[in-house]
Amino acid sequence: MKTLKAFASDITSPSGYLFTTLNHIYTSLKRPLESKAGKLLALCKETANIKSRLKIPVTIGNQSIIQKLDSVIIAAEQTLQQKAHTLHQALQAEKAFSVIHNLIDKSATPNPVISLLLMGICVFIDAGVNSSFLYNAHMVSGPFAALLVSFLISLTNVVLAVSGGYYIGRFLNYGARSTDADTQEIRTVRNRAKWHFKIFIAVMAFFILTVGLVRSTESLDKIGHSLAHYHELIVTPEAVFLVLLNICIAVFSFHKGKNGFSHPYGDYSTYQQSVIAAHDDLYQSYEDYVEEIEDACTDVEDDAQDQITAQSKAIKEYNKKVTECHQLSRELEEATRAAENEFSAAATRIINTHSVLEGREIAIPEGLLNHFPFNDASGIELPEFYHASSRSENDPALAKAKAAALKRLSDVLKRHA
Repeated sequence: MKTLKAFASDITSPSGYLFTTLNHIYTSLKRPLESKAGKLLALCKETANIKSRLKIPVTIGNQSIIQKLDSVIIAAEQTLQQKAHTLHQALQAEKAFSVIHNLIDKSATPNPVISLLLMGICVFIDAGVNSSFLYNAHMVSGPFAALLVSFLISLTNVVLAVSGGYYIGRFLNYGARSTDADTQEIRTVRNRAKWHFKIFIAVMAFFILTVGLVRSTESLDKIGHSLAHYHELIVTPEAVFLVLLNICIAVFSFHKGKNGFSHPYGDYSTYQQSVIAAHDDLYQSYEDYVEEIEDACTDVEDDAQDQITAQSKAIKEYNKKVTECHQLSRELEEATRAAENEFSAAATRIINTHSVLEGREIAIPEGLLNHFPFNDASGIELPEFYHASSRSENDPALAKAKAAALKRLSDVLKRHA
């Protein structure tokens, strides 16, 4: 069979016009393909221009979030160090006070809510009993007036007793177990508490006896503190009962005032509260920085998601153009295959016809289509579809940075706490 070079040399022979005829057929088939390829190339360029206008969403690759997390850690280093130092000072002060006063039991953790509830119960019990006696003695106009007067009496009794227990009772044994109980400072506090306690006993005794005299004299405005009135109180069972009841309520309230709201040893609760406040302040600051880190990472996620949402229209337009490019490329491929088949069929038909006319066999050269290529558009690079980064795609990198920042923050706390 002839080679393509030998076949091309037939251009100068009588049958050379065959090459010219095939070239004419090739040109007529190639022209529509070139037009389609030009359209495809222009569409790809237009699509590339649209993509260049798409802003890449904020990702963890952006150093701004890293810098922000670093600034949080730097601020935390300074703040937590200072607050940890305050906690250490509070602990040292508490330890020194415990050693000086030889405190053994430091675990008292009273519940003020329960104590207030018990005080309220005492008030209503005392008020109920007092009102029944007052009403039965016809000293008030009715049950409501009796309850009101009795409630005021009972509330005064309980409040005075609780206050005495809290402000006086906790200091009666102040420094009793101290290594140097007779120092001027400790002895002054203890002596002051003792004479305050004597005044407290006198006031409470006067108040309770007055309540008893109200019942024994059956009068709210004609009360006299004299031997005759006290004798009448003693021989009046209801008055004795009221005195004993109020004494019991006062003693119980005094005890709860001493033990139910803070540590029963005077001043130690101040050191306890200082330690607790410093501890809470330190760990609250730590939690605040943890929250700040989480908020910063959440802001990055939200910003990225907002950008994705904002450019969704442009992304749809771009992907639509990409679809058109791929569709036009497929059409061009189909048209190219059809042109190759049509050219091959036309070449075979023309060569066979001229073989008969010339009375000699004209062989179809090998690689004929290589000399008449139809794949000039194969070099056009088709654009890819654009898939916007979703939050889930950003989460691993962001979660890694967040975990690293939290680990650094935890190390800061461990280093100073």
